Amino acid sequence: MTKKNIHKENLSIVQEFVDMVNKDNLLELEYEASDFKIKVVKNMKIPFTTPQEPIVNITDTQEMYDVSKNIEKVEQFTNKHHGAVNSPMVGTAYSAPEPGKDPFVKLNSQVSKGDTLLIIEAMKVMNTITAPKSGKVVFIGFENSQPVEFDQLLIVIE
Repeated sequence: MTKKNIHKENLSIVQEFVDMVNKDNLLELEYEASDFKIKVVKNMKIPFTTPQEPIVNITDTQEMYDVSKNIEKVEQFTNKHHGAVNSPMVGTAYSAPEPGKDPFVKLNSQVSKGDTLLIIEAMKVMNTITAPKSGKVVFIGFENSQPVEFDQLLIVIE
């Protein structure tokens, strides 16, 4: 099979996975074959009022495929990003000081070093997560009251 046909086949598979995530309202879908791995993760942004675009990560030992043409938006942020704020613990993330209040930060808002970004509740203790630097919030990777894992990407500040 030619590289062009493999590329078309892989794009088709990725599009099917994205469609499944959207249709079945899944948060994450992962598929792995001997030399091909696809992971589609629904992007969690605050506020959660509009349908979210999926994040697509593709790993192929032969070639990395550009699928951005077939998918509305592919997020480029990982927990290794220079402006990443990752979860220091397992717990429940809260975007506001209490239910019904405005969130600490919103997408595209400016923050200063030391500003409260969110709270993570772990073992009935509320842990304040603050901005490690000043900048603009360009990515929010969790929903209010959502469980988070250790080292999970929560926010990106640029």
